[in-house]
Amino acid sequence: MAFLVFFPLRPPLQEWELVVLGKLKWNLAAVTPHDFIEHILRKLPLPKDKLLLIRKHAQTFIALCATDFNFAMYPPSMIATGSVGAAICGLQLDDGDSLTDLLAKITNTDVDCLKACQEQIEAVLVNSLRQVRQQQQQSNPSKTVDELDQASTPTDVRDINL
Repeated sequence: MAFLVFFPLRPPLQEWELVVLGKLKWNLAAVTPHDFIEHILRKLPLPKDKLLLIRKHAQTFIALCATDFNFAMYPPSMIATGSVGAAICGLQLDDGDSLTDLLAKITNTDVDCLKACQEQIEAVLVNSLRQVRQQQQQSNPSKTVDELDQASTPTDVRDINL
């Protein structure tokens, strides 16, 4: 999940702030994978009613990539393209390799590198979901996976001690 931080409008950076940012080598105009999502989605022949869902899934995959050091060497455009591809494949809205070819053409990336990135994104997702299930089972060993998926509420509100 991506977190957006909104800052109130403020005057331009002061000279000392620019010096500090320069010393820290912080680039405030850095391009992120999120910057590519809209451009990619506009060029894909996708059903309009699925765009929001695809965008949300792609943003989730991008956030997941940010937690794994293996994606540090990929450029932001590759992570965005792989995330969009993984989202479309996960939602079963693709027709095979033609999607990967089209994505590679849109972002001018190598098809094999894109496939490798997308497969790595999908593997990280599977591993992350596996870890969540293991943690849930360790915290509630007597419950089955089906029981963990169902929300439970007390039968009587008076049973809750505040």
